[in-house]
Amino acid sequence: MPTSFSQKETAVLTSADRRMCSATTEGLVPSEDERLATVYRALAHPARLAILRRLRSEPGACCGDIVKCLPLAQSTVSQHLQALKDAGLLMCQVKGRCCHYRVNEAGLQFARAASADFLDEIRIVDATGSSDKAITAVEQPPVCCPEGADP
Repeated sequence: MPTSFSQKETAVLTSADRRMCSATTEGLVPSEDERLATVYRALAHPARLAILRRLRSEPGACCGDIVKCLPLAQSTVSQHLQALKDAGLLMCQVKGRCCHYRVNEAGLQFARAASADFLDEIRIVDATGSSDKAITAVEQPPVCCPEGADP
């Protein structure tokens, strides 16, 4: 893929192509793909999923409340809360010396919509144009093995 495009070529790029080709630099707003990757990284730890579930059932809980429910140190829970907050999935309200956390609905809506868009973009479509067909092991390309070797 070329690294730069003429005006004519740029006009025919899809939004997905533009996202893939856009260079980001410090100080600029992160692209949707970068933001979605941050969300996925934040959701990639079971403790963070547990924290989100806890905050869904108990909005406004402080770090100490969450620590009581998890087998983790307070400092570890604080780091997980910060990762979720940085990903836009939590909001924090400071009251005195305590931060009260709640799920950020706008962040969840972004994660849901951006995930759906991404998964639709990369879905597998068979020769008939159907994307509902599951890929089975039989449909996978054959593995090349030296003659006489077991795959």
